[in-house]
Amino acid sequence: MTRYEGTLETDTFIRFLEGKKGYVKRFESLVEKALKKGTVYFVPCMVVVEMVYLLERVYGLDRERVKEVVEAMGTLPVEIESKEVLFEALELYEAEAMSFGEALVKAVARLRDSEPVISFGRHK
Repeated sequence: MTRYEGTLETDTFIRFLEGKKGYVKRFESLVEKALKKGTVYFVPCMVVVEMVYLLERVYGLDRERVKEVVEAMGTLPVEIESKEVLFEALELYEAEAMSFGEALVKAVARLRDSEPVISFGRHK
């Protein structure tokens, strides 16, 4: 059974990525603590959705870089909720001209074998 050290919120990652000294040290301490104890932090899927939005819209990262940053979260001692769906959505988001929300819907449909996605919205 997975032992959780806690749940990480979006701002935990954003403050670390901003490189502010106090936050970087605190984040590194969290990682070291989990590694030492053999535990992980839980990351809700909404945190990943918020990260993609903030990295693209607020911090101006291109899709390729957003994907790299979010995928790097998976190298940490974390368990990302619905990781398979989210990472499939990241692939679609980077490769196709669609929002991350649209990519997430398409990824869920693909993984559940329930394509096509039917929409009355704009078509690409």
